[in-house]
Amino acid sequence: MGAKNVFATFIGIFQSLMGISAIILAYLLYYNPDFIAVRTIFNLQEAHIAFYMMVLFIVGFFATISGVLVVYEWSSRS
Repeated sequence: MGAKNVFATFIGIFQSLMGISAIILAYLLYYNPDFIAVRTIFNLQEAHIAFYMMVLFIVGFFATISGVLVVYEWSSRS
């Protein structure tokens, strides 16, 4: 396994983790648990929560799928 394969795998895993983090943040914005209070931390208005959730979920979904496909593509070449 060359350096290019290791680097591509690292980037794919990192991208997948960022996508999963965006989806988790979207859920926390919606749920807004008392022990974290994400809406208060980011000072978000109630009217904009649905938009932020949609954007974060779409970006998170595509980042996760893209990261998984990068890892799959480079692991199948070996």
